[in-house]
Amino acid sequence: MFNKILKDKYLRAVFGIVFFIFLLTVILCFVKFLTRTESVIVHFDIYKGIDVVGNKAEVFGILAVALVMLVINLFLANFTYDRERFLSYILSFGSLILSILFLIAVAVISSVN
Repeated sequence: MFNKILKDKYLRAVFGIVFFIFLLTVILCFVKFLTRTESVIVHFDIYKGIDVVGNKAEVFGILAVALVMLVINLFLANFTYDRERFLSYILSFGSLILSILFLIAVAVISSVN
């Protein structure tokens, strides 16, 4: 299915790193929030204090959104590989940046709680 991406060593490496970082994010989220029963601080502002309080389902919703975004970028990179290879590289590195940002977001949410 993703034979075009698997043939290119750069795309294979970048998407491998992307899904490894996503796996680290999932592990961090499960370790911190799976057994949690009380509410979770989702957003904290330095001036106003706690803005958004939710439950652990909202944190796992962040993971679901991240997975959907990364899979869409994977499909788009595979689809555009033959037509415009540079665009598939842009999509792959965009996915890398997104996965790092989602890891940072989950790490900040877990450190606040």
